[in-house]
Amino acid sequence: MAELSKIKMIIRNLPKVLESLASPDPEARTRAWDDVKFLVDTGNVRYLLPHRGYLRSLLWHRLQGVRDDAWSNLELMKSLGVEGVERSLTANKDTIKWSAWRNYRNLLSLGVISFDTLREVRISYWRLLRSRWATVRKKSWRLFVDLVKDGVFTAEDRERYKDFLRARKANVRILAWERAKELADLGFISPEELRELKDYLLELTRFESSVSKRAKRVAKVLGFL
Repeated sequence: MAELSKIKMIIRNLPKVLESLASPDPEARTRAWDDVKFLVDTGNVRYLLPHRGYLRSLLWHRLQGVRDDAWSNLELMKSLGVEGVERSLTANKDTIKWSAWRNYRNLLSLGVISFDTLREVRISYWRLLRSRWATVRKKSWRLFVDLVKDGVFTAEDRERYKDFLRARKANVRILAWERAKELADLGFISPEELRELKDYLLELTRFESSVSKRAKRVAKVLGFL
């Protein structure tokens, strides 16, 4: 009886529950997602089906916390038949796109997107590696190594990576070089190819700055200093 009462209460307050999924308050969002899950677990999916588009839109929300919570409920969205989630991988905004790519393994494991399709849209990831958002840029370079490990990016993408090793902007170029040793160890690029481009790294060491200190560390690791 208690379960039935709770179901009725959630259905009666469903507009408020759905609105709370986008609340700035993390606790309010957690309670709302718990209510949504309860409806699904008790077989009351039909009340949520008209709102699948709204649930998907949370993945594009301006607040990162809202996006993160929505992504953590990707399996629930899949069970509801929410479509179009994969379009977030090619979103126009870097912050939205990053939220999607950081969840690429979940997208694959749940069958939301196939590996071949992920490979096809990988071109959209390059922009994250030079994003104007420093946090997005740094995290994207760390994830790039995992994407190489998983075969999303392969040796055929090596020339594009070399462009980043020669990038005009120092804050982009150094990030590319900081992943060079890991990528060489994976066979993505050869030590010889890195050595041919070493002047672009050494150029960053010439003026005292935080970038030059990082460049010197990388150069020592690679045996260039």
